[in-house]
Amino acid sequence: MSEKYYQEYGPIRRRKGEGRLLIDEPPPELPPEPPTPKPPRRTPPVRPRRAPVIGVLLVILALGVALYFAQPFITDVIAADRAMPGVSIRGVPVGGMSRENIQNLLMSQHEAFLRTPLTLVFEGREWQPSLDDLGVQFDGEQTASLALGIGRTGSPLHRIEELWALQQEGGVDIAPRLRVDVSRLQRYLTNLADEIEQPPRDAALSIAAGKVLPASARAGRQLLVDATALDILRALQSLEPRTVPLRTRILEPTLADDDIAAAVADAELLLSRPLELRQGERRWTWDQERIAEMLTISIIDGRMFVDLDQARLERAVARLAQFVDSPSAEPRVAFRNGRLHIVEPGRDGLRLEQPEAAEAIRRALRTQEHIVELPVEVVRPQITAETLPSLGIVELVAEGKSSFAGSAEYRITNIKAGADRMNGVLIPPGAEFSFNTQLGAVDAEHGFVQGYAVIGNRTQLEWGGGVCQVSTTVFRAAFWAGLPITERHAHPFYISWYDAFSFPDQAAPGMDATIYTGVQDLKFVNDTGHWLLMETIADTNAQVLSVRLYGTRPDRRVAVVGPEIANIVAPPAQAVYVNDPSLPVGTVRQTDRARRGMDIKVYRVITEGGVQRTPELFFTRFKAWPDVFVRGTRSP
Repeated sequence: MSEKYYQEYGPIRRRKGEGRLLIDEPPPELPPEPPTPKPPRRTPPVRPRRAPVIGVLLVILALGVALYFAQPFITDVIAADRAMPGVSIRGVPVGGMSRENIQNLLMSQHEAFLRTPLTLVFEGREWQPSLDDLGVQFDGEQTASLALGIGRTGSPLHRIEELWALQQEGGVDIAPRLRVDVSRLQRYLTNLADEIEQPPRDAALSIAAGKVLPASARAGRQLLVDATALDILRALQSLEPRTVPLRTRILEPTLADDDIAAAVADAELLLSRPLELRQGERRWTWDQERIAEMLTISIIDGRMFVDLDQARLERAVARLAQFVDSPSAEPRVAFRNGRLHIVEPGRDGLRLEQPEAAEAIRRALRTQEHIVELPVEVVRPQITAETLPSLGIVELVAEGKSSFAGSAEYRITNIKAGADRMNGVLIPPGAEFSFNTQLGAVDAEHGFVQGYAVIGNRTQLEWGGGVCQVSTTVFRAAFWAGLPITERHAHPFYISWYDAFSFPDQAAPGMDATIYTGVQDLKFVNDTGHWLLMETIADTNAQVLSVRLYGTRPDRRVAVVGPEIANIVAPPAQAVYVNDPSLPVGTVRQTDRARRGMDIKVYRVITEGGVQRTPELFFTRFKAWPDVFVRGTRSP
């Protein structure tokens, strides 16, 4: 539709009783223009003749007929401000009426229509737009002009035709004129659509806090603007109040309730109860929240599916292995006077078969019992007194040191216990060493005590607090040996006592490594081609921890560039207070002191066989740390 649907065209006249509303109908197609006449052929001059008598008589006859029919209206022609007798508007005679009277008559006749032209209805709701809202104008002035122009406008023959109709054919009936701005009508309906329309909602499934939360599908609704606009235009033709139902259509959702039913059932089964993991007499439990973290939801060919994400499951099983695997099953060995000595016999160990365990967990979660017997491999010692000379452990490969000067007694106890778990450990060629696996259980049975460690956003009591001193020192030994570091995590904030012994020529940050069993580990690979022996020495007099790696030193030199310190951030001025229900009310104790934040870059440069490798970046980001206080909330 054009921007202005209405254009000024001559009104369509109807005979008496045939008048109807004119709503901006397009003009009739005009006949094609006649071709340009060719010039007449030249003929010899002819003597003019008198016009035939019959032609003169026909002209006189036509004029006489015109005068005959026009005679009754001569008076009305002279009174041009009144309508001719026989003129009517939709069957109502207006002959002899002035322009003003005609307009008043129209307004009186259609008062109800002008006040409330339409009532739009939909599902018990009503809207009563005005003509102006709909972009409609009732043009009484033009309608009066059309009535006054009957028999007075157009060519003489056209006027004669109208006069003939007025006199002999019962009169001329015309329709009132409406102007419709269709673009405005459409805008009104579009705005109305905001109250009526609603998008379809697909069926959905969400999982929160280990619970299955399905959401039902809902059909949508769309207002058919163009179809409703046509209904309104038709209703307007009556010039009487009309009720027009709004036309709509239903929008079906893409995903119906049936399409997610199977996924909902699967999710409910997977999360129906915790998963119990068994290995011998040992037990571990994964609650529904932990299981939910491994679920993935997908839609394939219009159907929803819920399954365990393979990568997440494998990561969870790898963390589980740190608890299931036994420490090294090889004998503990010491390197003394250039020779190896067995100081503790080997024993059978266990290693979780991770791919098989992942598949067993996947199957168990789709049963009602949710119980898994973890598959493990028994690891037999490879090293005996007879095989010691073949291990290639002949010299010191690298050493890492750290200072624990000023440490509390609990911390020294845990450092010694952790160092003891690393002492004498053999690492096969090509094997990946895991600090957490070798550390094993951190409890009183293995010589550990509770101490303060960084957990989450503050320092708090934890079994083995201070063991990170050991992991930091092991990291330094692997760093200077040039071994590939496959996992390393820096502490969340700067701890100054780790600066000592960090670099050959300076004490600076950027060479620490924190661990947290089951979450953060320290791992490296023995790529020397020979066995490695780890030896730890906790010198309580000098308060220095040393970790030495013995083996066969490769043709390798390790250098360091840095540390490069940037983005230094001042510590927060506002202290943080943490409620502790284990302490009585009134107790306030500081657990952390404010520290500045910073970014640190350390580059390890390895030259092997005379070829320098691309420098390897070790990045650390320390957060700006506030003063942290714990305050007791336990009632007396």
